[in-house]
Amino acid sequence: MTAAGVAALTLAAQNPPSPGEYRPPPAPEQPIAYSHKQHVAQGLTCVTCHATAETDSRATLPTTATCMRCHVTVKPDSADIQKLAAFDLKKEDVPWKRVYRLADYVYFSHKVHASGGPSITCQTCHGNVRDMEVTQKVTDISMAACIECHTQHSAANRCDTCHEPRRECGGGLVRQAAEH
Repeated sequence: MTAAGVAALTLAAQNPPSPGEYRPPPAPEQPIAYSHKQHVAQGLTCVTCHATAETDSRATLPTTATCMRCHVTVKPDSADIQKLAAFDLKKEDVPWKRVYRLADYVYFSHKVHASGGPSITCQTCHGNVRDMEVTQKVTDISMAACIECHTQHSAANRCDTCHEPRRECGGGLVRQAAEH
């Protein structure tokens, strides 16, 4: 962990958040430095790299081949671009550390949220990533925060909107197919 990460954790431990206050964790150290701010300044949009964010339930990360379309000629002597090129040559994904993660039992569809109208944007859940030099979790994605957002946007708040229905069976829970 970097000195900045240790300092942030120490400060967080000394000053616990008050009830209802969200304190973002420090940004994870990534295997390759990446600045959304720099890439947005070049005209890239969220879907330039996260191509499935509006069309699929998951917003995937770009492949190394996608990155290398530009980086064959853009900053090829950079140590980070050389790391990227090495992953691309081996046909391996960059082992990025997740910044946002939902629990396995939560269903979230980027496609559904992307079609939620002009008031729902990438920034609604991810914060102002376009100005970030280092990607960090800045938005609370707890169940309480999601319910509050659903309430504000008159979206469904039933349990099975985000959680797979389950039923009791012999003392244990059994998965039950959701009815759509």
